[in-house]
Amino acid sequence: MNPAEQAMRKGAVSRSREIARQAYVYGLWLLFASIIVQFFLAGLGVLDNSSFFYWHVNVNGAVVGLLPLLLVAVGWFGRVPGRTLWLTAAVFGLVVLQSLLIAPYRNAATGWVRAIASLHVVNALFIFWVGLRLLEKAGRLTSR
Repeated sequence: MNPAEQAMRKGAVSRSREIARQAYVYGLWLLFASIIVQFFLAGLGVLDNSSFFYWHVNVNGAVVGLLPLLLVAVGWFGRVPGRTLWLTAAVFGLVVLQSLLIAPYRNAATGWVRAIASLHVVNALFIFWVGLRLLEKAGRLTSR
């Protein structure tokens, strides 16, 4: 491969990485929007109509749960800093924890075990906070 072809290939790879980085940032905005929708659907399920819990649990829950994994892969290709990728992966871990925290309520546990389900709301606030931190880091990625 001659030097001109090598330079052309290097430019194509760096352009692909830049596109991946932009997709990662847009994905973070989509993730944060879906986190806000989760809060909205949970509130509607509690205060208005319990049928909104279907959307809270199944539809949007899958988006909030799986999108961070996709974003880690895209961010890795786009050479996003490692700490930011770990924070993105932490969202997935917190969503898994979210599912585990609601299990005592769903399984009709009694006593203090059922009280563990109240941490479901506290964990949701952590997910929201991590989402805010990721948006802050996304702002730094785009200002480079």
